[in-house]
Amino acid sequence: MHKEILQSLKFPEASFTPDRMEGRLSAEGDSQVDIHGQFKLHGSEHEMTIQAQVRMKGDEVTVSTQFVVPYVRWGMKNPSTFILRVSDHVEVEVRAIGRVRQDVARLFR
Repeated sequence: MHKEILQSLKFPEASFTPDRMEGRLSAEGDSQVDIHGQFKLHGSEHEMTIQAQVRMKGDEVTVSTQFVVPYVRWGMKNPSTFILRVSDHVEVEVRAIGRVRQDVARLFR
């Protein structure tokens, strides 16, 4: 899988680089926002928008999201064989917890 499909030595990382956010982010409590950006996978960038749930509590922020990566449509091989059948996409779930810096927190006041 790593050698022939993912080619991990040649493409060691996948990343999402946001360029804008749509929706209102509450200073406290729950918000839902759309985050637009570029998803880099297997050496190519793909435009996508991810819906995210954000919870602010004091200086702690929790972000949760789910999205689909259509890896076959994006040019990667489907590793299915006559014995093993896999989907042509991957469902990704992300949960991140962090802290808001004090200089950024002032923007919400």
